[in-house]
Amino acid sequence: MLQRLSIRNYLLIDHLELELGPGLTVLTGETGSGKSIIIGALGLVLGQRADGNLLRDPALRCVIELEVLPGKGRTFPDEWCQRNGIPRESPMILRRMLDPGGRSRAFVNDTPVRLEQLLELGEDLIHIHSQHHTLLLNNPAFQLELLDHCAGQAASVKEYAGQYAAWHAAKTELARLRAQEAKAQGERDFLQFQHKELVAAQLVLGEQAGLEQALARADHAEELLAALRGLEEGISGDAAVLAQLSSIRQGAVKAARVDPAVHALVERLESTAIELKDIAGEAARQAGHLSIDPKEAERLRERYDLLARLQQKHRVEDVDALIALRNSFSERINGIGSLVEQVQQAEQREAEHARLVLELAGAISTQRTQAMAPLAGQVTRQLKDLGMPHAVFNFKHERVAPGPMGVDGIRALFSANKDRVPEPLDKVASGGELSRVMLALISLAAASKELSTVIFDEIDSGVSGEVAHRVGALLKAMGKQRQVIAISHLPQIASKADTHLLVTKDQEAQRTSSGIRPLDAEERVETLARMLSGKKTTKAALENARELLKNK
Repeated sequence: MLQRLSIRNYLLIDHLELELGPGLTVLTGETGSGKSIIIGALGLVLGQRADGNLLRDPALRCVIELEVLPGKGRTFPDEWCQRNGIPRESPMILRRMLDPGGRSRAFVNDTPVRLEQLLELGEDLIHIHSQHHTLLLNNPAFQLELLDHCAGQAASVKEYAGQYAAWHAAKTELARLRAQEAKAQGERDFLQFQHKELVAAQLVLGEQAGLEQALARADHAEELLAALRGLEEGISGDAAVLAQLSSIRQGAVKAARVDPAVHALVERLESTAIELKDIAGEAARQAGHLSIDPKEAERLRERYDLLARLQQKHRVEDVDALIALRNSFSERINGIGSLVEQVQQAEQREAEHARLVLELAGAISTQRTQAMAPLAGQVTRQLKDLGMPHAVFNFKHERVAPGPMGVDGIRALFSANKDRVPEPLDKVASGGELSRVMLALISLAAASKELSTVIFDEIDSGVSGEVAHRVGALLKAMGKQRQVIAISHLPQIASKADTHLLVTKDQEAQRTSSGIRPLDAEERVETLARMLSGKKTTKAALENARELLKNK
């Protein structure tokens, strides 16, 4: 139940402090006085988004605060507080702040919360019905939602919606993987060809440098052989360096006998001779191993050309890069294989989600089917009490493909006259008839959902006279079970209120502002009289107003 509403710096309101009590509270006032502004402020503090410039003074902060006492036996507020880490207090304090810079903040029990958290809590605590919702009654999806509320299936439908969203996500992921697999399968043959070609090349890390050197030797084998043999002959031949060096050494040995200092030079000549012999031997050995084989040269040339062609084909610079590319092809081919497994796993997940969705949808459909006739009978009886003695209300039901709301398609059928068969509600119901159908449905839904507070914004649209009395009587009866707040322009409904609040607009001040205050007994008589007769209050209107209050 709402206990207190505080509004600062919101549209036409400077500052408003409003105490609210149990039973039926009716807000009345002239058109444009600001009645719907109160509903708008309540919507904001319950989590609705702020659209446009709502600050009365653009330089100041707007603060809307609401004290709510959850109904007895209501477990959701405690569960919500525990789930969101909010301290549990009674009453609960909901606060919404709109800063001049456009920033919006929300709090529950002085703890910051996200807007969607506040909205979740607000939807459970309070139901606000506007004229827009009455128009929504023509929407089959909205009709289905009301049926679920009246059947007490809101929790089951919410669970189903979560499962359906998961199923839809699983189907989307499966379609993505299948498309990816189809594309990958188209690439598989090409990848396998590329990979096979590189595997067949038997690539070796660092091969290219050695191959280039071997190819160079093969291409210049004759030149190398001639050079090596020339080197050996030049050192070891009969008239070559070693022979001359031996003659020189003999002369030096004689000199060393006379001058010991020459002995060191003789030793150096001997070392040089040994080094030259070694060089000649190595040249002979290399020449012996050097092969002038045209076939080997051709093989080396073909190998080099193969590597060069593969490098050019794949736009890489060396054999090491070709090896890395070969390995990446292998990984991609293996990845395509794992993609097949991913598709199979995604198919299993999608099938399991589909099974759960169909299972939940079937159970919900069964409950809906069982609830339709009793609910239609209750609505029909309510409509008779609301001044439509020949009204008939029922549902047309059909099975549809699974969707966000299940496998049921319904259409509300209605007839206000005994000589007409029921037809779709949106085709035959007038504005006043729609309002009464909506009121009947909401009164039943509120009872099934155990809503502690229901707010109506001109649910009496399109009705008058005796029908208005009946609408007021139903609101009064609802007020005995829960807190009901109604904006009305009809004296017949206002007279049934336990608390009558008057909304006024002061246009004489420098800035137009709205205010609201409770009326005492005599003020109620005068206000109802003005509602009956207009600005000029007549004696008959006053008597009529007193009579209305006697029969409340």
